[in-house]
Amino acid sequence: MEKTKKSLAFFLLFSSIILPALPAFTVAQGGTVVFKRSTASLVGDWDPAITDWYNALVEAYLFSALEYPIGIPIYYTAGTEGPTLDNQWIPILVTDWEFEMYPLLNNSLGFVNTGGYKTTTLTLRENVTFSDGSDWNATAFKWNIDRVHIINGNYTGKARGNPKWSEDEGNGLGTILVEDNKPYFTAAWNKSEYDSPPIGLVEPTILPGIDDYAWYDLGPNMSLVDYPGVDNIVNGTIRNPDPYGGWDDLAGAPIHNAPYDRFPGVQKVEILENKKSGGKIKIYHNTWNLGGLGTFVNSPMISYQAYKDEYTVHGIYGYDNDVKDDNNPTKVDHMIGTGPYIYKEHDESGTPPGGYLLKNQNYWNKTALEADGWFDVDRVEVVKFPAGELGANAQNTALLTNAIDYAFDSMFQPLDFNAVNAHRNIRYEEAATSEYKTNIVLNAINETWWAWPEKDSWRKGYYDLSGNETAAGLPMALREAMNYAFNYDLMITTVLNDRAVRNGGVLGVANIYYNSSVGVPGYNKTKAREILLTTGADTSGEVFTPYMSNESYNPNPDLYNFSKATADRGLTASSTDAAWIQIAETNPIWEVNFYYDSAHQDVQSVLLQSLKEIGVALVAKTTNKVTTIIWDTVRIGHLTTFDGDHSLWSAEAWVMDEHMPHDVPELNTFWHYVDPDRGDWRTMASAGLEAYHYWGNFGFNFNEEVDNLYDRIVMSAPTERKEWYSKLADIEQNEKFGVMYLYEAKEGFALWKDFTTFFVEDRQGFLSGLFGGVSNHYLKYDPSGLTADYP
Repeated sequence: MEKTKKSLAFFLLFSSIILPALPAFTVAQGGTVVFKRSTASLVGDWDPAITDWYNALVEAYLFSALEYPIGIPIYYTAGTEGPTLDNQWIPILVTDWEFEMYPLLNNSLGFVNTGGYKTTTLTLRENVTFSDGSDWNATAFKWNIDRVHIINGNYTGKARGNPKWSEDEGNGLGTILVEDNKPYFTAAWNKSEYDSPPIGLVEPTILPGIDDYAWYDLGPNMSLVDYPGVDNIVNGTIRNPDPYGGWDDLAGAPIHNAPYDRFPGVQKVEILENKKSGGKIKIYHNTWNLGGLGTFVNSPMISYQAYKDEYTVHGIYGYDNDVKDDNNPTKVDHMIGTGPYIYKEHDESGTPPGGYLLKNQNYWNKTALEADGWFDVDRVEVVKFPAGELGANAQNTALLTNAIDYAFDSMFQPLDFNAVNAHRNIRYEEAATSEYKTNIVLNAINETWWAWPEKDSWRKGYYDLSGNETAAGLPMALREAMNYAFNYDLMITTVLNDRAVRNGGVLGVANIYYNSSVGVPGYNKTKAREILLTTGADTSGEVFTPYMSNESYNPNPDLYNFSKATADRGLTASSTDAAWIQIAETNPIWEVNFYYDSAHQDVQSVLLQSLKEIGVALVAKTTNKVTTIIWDTVRIGHLTTFDGDHSLWSAEAWVMDEHMPHDVPELNTFWHYVDPDRGDWRTMASAGLEAYHYWGNFGFNFNEEVDNLYDRIVMSAPTERKEWYSKLADIEQNEKFGVMYLYEAKEGFALWKDFTTFFVEDRQGFLSGLFGGVSNHYLKYDPSGLTADYP
């Protein structure tokens, strides 16, 4: 029994208001098996050197067209259950691996660095080709690793995006601060050769030269690889020929166009076996590498032959195979990889937006997969739905009427759980709670250097798209009170109909390092009121300090005197609920400038009612509801605003879904909780500033002890990390209060029963595809799986 376009009829009636019609064909046409899956993500760039990873090109296409050297399965425990990481790795483009470990030695702080990989040797799979017919070999592998470092570190001086920070070329990703790592150097692991002279508050008489900046080493056999566009190779290394970008008088800081006082994560990549197909490479790690693979090593591999000539020193932008992107020197076929499918098209102007991939008939694992009954799908179609409630409704209808075959059930695009489960032709599988934890970020910028008037003026000029409103956040006491005021049970049980669990805090409840004994504030309006009634001054200890006043930051102390604010309004511990609510509605203690989107309308409603019970209101402007999704603003917060005026620097709070991977949370922990300058500004003023960016710490949630604990985490073997993660989480959840940890959505996926897939158990016992969800090449088409009465 084949699917026909009859299954689209109801969907088209529903979607005619909000979406154009889907294509008329669905699954089987003349022997072609078509599989349709949905996405609601924004488009972006797919190139591993420049992508932000959170976009439709990556989510819906990249993992089918490109492959990783090593696969990380859904049941991966990341070495927490033993001394090695690799016993659960899945060999994909690599078949074997060997390691050399650093010796266990004391650092200058008196503890032993553990678990550091010094080198990794990888044997490549033979008889693998890219979809353009070129070979997968050691040359291609080395070029892929080197290329990302070259582009991100701007070692050629050609990167686009400098001197102004952006998420593409020259962003410095993959480089590590020497100064931050000095305390952890040992006799065996020491990167002092990358140390650069300190620069003070005025431009030095002797300007930094080329040799003061980091270099990238192309290794002893670099001649086996072509590096078109790299024209500054000296003795096998690349150094930016013009790294010093001048002096920023307003910031009182240098402009660096290359890594200064930093080292690249990889020291060099050496080809040990040079073959036409396959081969062997050895990676020498600069970082105290705890993952075994290293910086940009286990990344999606792209064709060396197709891209080396024009894209060794620049990223590949866009996604249209037929049109030259403005940022590309040539037309380009996108996503040429070794994967099971070949990327053909994505069209944002389509009816509806979407695209497709075709089965790679020359895929290296095709014969084995088909022998086991998999790899039935000839064409994968991606249907894009708009984010938000209307898009979710359209996606639900498309799934229930079989206009699509597969959809992921996420918190920002939820499926109709009851309707899907009741449908006898749809299989629904529960999954672990979402890696995207729904939080309210409470801006702590008042406790950081970003609030200094001079630096705020600089920010308005340098990040000129970030609005002209003065930097402003929420006092710590108010942040604490808000954490206790929110009615989490109402949100989860009633509003979300139990399709979520309480947020675990910094780490989600399914995280391998999660410690349930480290609590998070619960709903307790009595305690929330007590905090406001008894707080007469700043509780953070970071606002009224010599280093802040020396920088002319002297806010009105009454902003932090909540006991006075409550007393002035006649509030006491015995005041009734009605009295507190009346104050919120007539003369609020504080009006929180809070931003949200349509996907989080219910969060705004519960927050509004919860805060009323402690005499606090929300700013009541229609512009506080953003027109797209919050992440669209937050991810480029230095280049945009929420409402035309307020950006990350001046908005007081916003709701967002923060990504914290269940098995490798280290990088995301750094983004969200570490100060890029490690608090040096507290003692060195402007001389302690190097990053001049918040990276991913969107709420300016800086804490010196957290910075130190993070360093301990990344210097410790996986078996030891839970202790340090627990300490870090306790500070963030019960002392700093920079985030309200709301909930983690229950997730899953729905698959029509004429398709079956390969299932394994994840760490929580849920069934899933090997790498999570459903992989297109692990699908079997069998229409007998549908009930007989299906049309």
